Amino acid sequence: VVHIGDSRALAAAAAIRATRGFRSGKHAWSVEVGLSSDWSYVGFVGETWTAVSSPIGRAQFSWGLASNGVAFAGREEIGRLQDFATGSCIKFVVNMDARTASVTVDGNDFPDAFRRLPVTVFPAVSNCRSAAQYTLTFLPEPDHVASPERAQ
Repeated sequence: VVHIGDSRALAAAAAIRATRGFRSGKHAWSVEVGLSSDWSYVGFVGETWTAVSSPIGRAQFSWGLASNGVAFAGREEIGRLQDFATGSCIKFVVNMDARTASVTVDGNDFPDAFRRLPVTVFPAVSNCRSAAQYTLTFLPEPDHVASPERAQ
């Protein structure tokens, strides 16, 4: 569980990334939103990302989905997916061999929402100014999930 405190007094956002990154293959994680900030951002960052006072996706070397549904890549708005709020679950599946990331927001799929990913990505979350809370869970690798017929 990640709790990001209120950062209004600093007039800046606050962001954090996982220590576990991905370079090859397919990998998945989910982010449960325990408390949505005024503007929450969830996504991932590249290895050279250092912008801990900027929202994920609104800084260089970061890709993110804002709580209003707008997708960002390295500061640029690249599309609109679906908004999310407290209680939402956002799932990311990165295919590092194809350099793409698919996103699922509350059960709605957005295949290859992000493209041209860097060599290594790390899951990341941020607030804008008010407090936020997230639970990040690493999921089984998508290619290694047993089908219901085989699981016994």
